[in-house]
Amino acid sequence: MRIGLIVSVAVLAAAILPARADELRPPLEKQFFEYFAGQCESALETQAQSRGKKLDQGGLGESIEKYCACTSQAVVSHLSAGEIIAFANNPESEPGASKMKPYFAQCQGK
Repeated sequence: MRIGLIVSVAVLAAAILPARADELRPPLEKQFFEYFAGQCESALETQAQSRGKKLDQGGLGESIEKYCACTSQAVVSHLSAGEIIAFANNPESEPGASKMKPYFAQCQGK
């Protein structure tokens, strides 16, 4: 009887735990936003540093962060899930690249 109770608890826990793990995971849109923002910031920071610029001077680091947040929000707001995945694999692929061009231009002024 004791083994049956242990098995029942284990089965119940297995059924409940995946649901709770999904509840703790951030929404897919947030995951994509964070991925794109991180990739963008890393690339622009590396580019700036290779040109001898310091991120903590002249607000460069803050500008990069704002631009990347803006472009990342555009990606998750204006592309379908399939387009987001294709864009993540190759930002120059169509139709994502063309769709994003005007939004990215708007982000440059922010």
